[in-house]
Amino acid sequence: MSAILKFIRENHILAIIEQAIAKKKSRLSLNAFEMVEIPSMLFECLDLEHLYLHKNKITIIPVELTELTNLTTLTLDYNNITALPPEIRNLKNLVNLNLSYNPLEVLIPEIGELENLEAFWCNRIGLKEIPKEIGNLDKLDTFGARGNELKTIPEEMTGLTKLRWLTLENNKIETLPESMDKMEALVHCNLRNNKLQEFPASLLNCSELMYLQLNSNLITALPEDFETIVSSSMEMIDLRLNPICESHYTEHPLVRYTEDMPLPEVTITDLSTTPSSSSRHGAQALAINATALRLPAVPAARNPDPLVIGNITRT
Repeated sequence: MSAILKFIRENHILAIIEQAIAKKKSRLSLNAFEMVEIPSMLFECLDLEHLYLHKNKITIIPVELTELTNLTTLTLDYNNITALPPEIRNLKNLVNLNLSYNPLEVLIPEIGELENLEAFWCNRIGLKEIPKEIGNLDKLDTFGARGNELKTIPEEMTGLTKLRWLTLENNKIETLPESMDKMEALVHCNLRNNKLQEFPASLLNCSELMYLQLNSNLITALPEDFETIVSSSMEMIDLRLNPICESHYTEHPLVRYTEDMPLPEVTITDLSTTPSSSSRHGAQALAINATALRLPAVPAARNPDPLVIGNITRT
């Protein structure tokens, strides 16, 4: 970038921030400005509630940013951030936090002090383990840690009784805590492309679970008591590309072994005519677009369209 273009860009950024200060704006978007550092003037935006800094080249999060204590949404994904300041604990009002696609490698324990956090994305940050303090996030509804180096999750995480959307695909997960059934609100669990050798049977006891994605693992068999423990709310279990698919298996209407999708008992037409249909489709749309819109994925209803939600991916 030429010096002239850089000068114009930097002054444009400052003009946006000045306007936000003057008008006491609650929302500020500075995404995709190729910023290497956060301008100090931004820390004067004390009325900010939603701050979007994704798709820049930011390397350091200044402590001053953590003094913007009115923030409820903070997006820092697609930057070059290597560490978080411990003072991030000061952002007590954060509801939505996106740290994805940064070379962080570590999540500091102070993340567990963000007591109002509902949606948290940390996809592809080189993460090898999730800190046990995440179990303190009592309001967490959505957690995404795709494309990391995880081999398991901490026992404390299973105490997140409000968690509904869990995405851990493309990791190296070999085992899961036996207490996964404590996640009583879980609706959608994505564990595809990991190294699970045994079917995580405890998940079948999650009474609200509808979609369990286990494709591309190392699973060789269903639990012996599968028929008796599978929850009545379950819509689909995806077991494609597991060793079980190469041996003799018993067909089941809820289990997907091949590209041929089992026919659901309720058709799309039936879903659209049920009383809560509009709220279900609204919930589905919000969940699918949550990351793109940088909004918390906290839909009001639990029953998304099974033919769409089965292949959800998030950034």
